[in-house]
Amino acid sequence: MLTMQSTGPEIETADADTGVERRRGLRIRQNRPIKVFEPTVSRYFGGQTHDVSATGLRIELPSSVHIQTGTLVSVHVGLSETGQALANRRQMMPARVVWVRRSNKTTARTLSAGVEFLSTISAQLDAA
Repeated sequence: MLTMQSTGPEIETADADTGVERRRGLRIRQNRPIKVFEPTVSRYFGGQTHDVSATGLRIELPSSVHIQTGTLVSVHVGLSETGQALANRRQMMPARVVWVRRSNKTTARTLSAGVEFLSTISAQLDAA
């Protein structure tokens, strides 16, 4: 279970590019280690969260990761900033990549992506 503990009073409320709010819930800036499993290539990738919410994450991954919008992945967020051991695949949450931003700079070593937890989507459908 992911617990929300703010590392400070910073709360992101709008899209950095357009200034338009697209999020459905409170999003808190947190830098936590993550592990992402991409089943189409059967590989795990390490990364970092930038912010977290009950419905998803904004994450940073190595630029060598080839994920696209709509890709289904499994994600586990480490609970400690000191790099607590990450979980195995059975403890990971299924998620869908909602957006991917790759830097135009050739020296960029990371990409940013937004993922939405699939368990949140099915819970919302059940409630409707």
